Parts: sequence; C-alpha cells; structure tokens
Amino acid sequence: MMGTGMVKLDNQIKPNKMTATLTFNLPDDQYAYNYTLNAARYKDALKDIMNMMRNEVKYGNHDEPTQDALEVLYEQFGKIVYDLLDE
Repeated sequence: MMGTGMVKLDNQIKPNKMTATLTFNLPDDQYAYNYTLNAARYKDALKDIMNMMRNEVKYGNHDEPTQDALEVLYEQFGKIVYDLLDE
C-alpha cells in the first residue's frame, strides 16, 4: 500500500509510450509532406461539411426532390468518410 491510500496491483500495466517518425525526401516529397502536415485540418473540414449537411437535411426547408437528394448525398458522403472521422 502506498502512502496515499491507493493500492497498486501487480497486474496493472503501464501504457507503453509510442513514438513515430515520418521521413520525407524534400523537395521530392513536398506534396506528401504538406498533405501529412495538414491532415488534422482536412479532418476538421470533413467534420464541418458533415455537420453542415446534417443540419441541411434535418432543419433545411427544401422541396421534396431537393430534400431527397440531400439525404442521399449526406448518406453517401457519410459512408465515405465514416472511418476517417471515427474518434
């Protein structure tokens, strides 16, 4: 037992510290470097687009053919980006 009243069990595992290093051969790999550098921005943009589309489908005031088309596009787009936005 520790002085704080906490008990450390033998089967508790400390998480392993993981690191990753990406290497780019610049300027040849400049496009890939920029794409990787901005990946979080791209993910945020996709989330914003999905939220915008969801709001249009849910709250938009559209005629029936337009509403149907929006729902289809939202569903198709969601299938494409679903795994990318999974947190």
